[in-house]
Amino acid sequence: MNVPESPSWSPPPPRQLPALREHLAHYLLTSPAHLFTAEALRRQRGTLRPVVRPDLGARLLLEDEHQRLSQAQLFYVTTDITRLVRQAAQSLKDHWDIQPQDIPAPTGFMLFAEPLTEYIREDGKRIDIVAVSWGGTELLTSDTGGLWVTFWSVTDFAAIKRLARSMGASAAEAELTAHQQNAELTWDNEIYMPWGATSASLEPDPDGREIQPDQIAAAETTIGWLQTVHAGWIFCTPNALTETAEERLPRTQRVRAERAGYSAAPVRVVSVSRNTSSRSAHRGEPSGRTVSVRFPVAPFIRRQAYGPGRTLRRLTPVAGHWRGPVDAPVRITKKVNLVDTPPTRASE
Repeated sequence: MNVPESPSWSPPPPRQLPALREHLAHYLLTSPAHLFTAEALRRQRGTLRPVVRPDLGARLLLEDEHQRLSQAQLFYVTTDITRLVRQAAQSLKDHWDIQPQDIPAPTGFMLFAEPLTEYIREDGKRIDIVAVSWGGTELLTSDTGGLWVTFWSVTDFAAIKRLARSMGASAAEAELTAHQQNAELTWDNEIYMPWGATSASLEPDPDGREIQPDQIAAAETTIGWLQTVHAGWIFCTPNALTETAEERLPRTQRVRAERAGYSAAPVRVVSVSRNTSSRSAHRGEPSGRTVSVRFPVAPFIRRQAYGPGRTLRRLTPVAGHWRGPVDAPVRITKKVNLVDTPPTRASE
């Protein structure tokens, strides 16, 4: 059996993120985007579906997302931090109590240099989720208020071109059509998260979904994705593992973005902190083998005391320890190395 080739992810550099966001937001208001979304609603795809005709529901969803993207603070998460996020997210299992102060911006768009998660589509193709947007919504309400979270996958241009060729288009026509009628990313799924929710509702009603203030409205796959996104938000807060730099737009690009109604704030680039010294650093492996790079062992997330009298608590990422020479280059691998374990609540 031939397994369809998965679309590859070649992330743009941080300076190109504003242009990607503008193109994506503009695409949401085009006829191809409307037709694609309406067809998805007819097939009952997606987690949150307006209880109206598919064509009207598509317009409501796309306009709502366009508003979030237009005003979003942009975040770019480097490859090393993406790997740390995926590892540390395991320590957030079943932790749903997320409050407004726990997110790095009220409205945001976060692009990951490596996929933050992936899944296998019905045709056997692996689909990579590489970005997430979030913000308020006018489509849903809960007693506590909440956050709409949208997940974005890499657009499968190869499949789009194959479809165009099967309908009689030439190779050049298929190439042109694929890129004219699609954006770099595709809306994949979504979640609604009431503030302070303590559980998740994973079974949507075909005729619509009533939002419960104590439950996250999600799907079996997306609820795990939220755990990784939550870890990504935590890594954007001040901590010992990461540093955040600002990539400012050139003046002409900033003026153009503002005139078009887009936020022109600098892109926040989240990368590994250069100050990785630690009292628990190890210069070699237990076997005596020399280590020429520096890496964190078993990153996890814990509640840390802060504030007056250290009476407040916030989630913060922690490296069990750094291994390797202090002045060695930092390397983060994809392997999850569970050497250290998070402290229990009693010791927090």
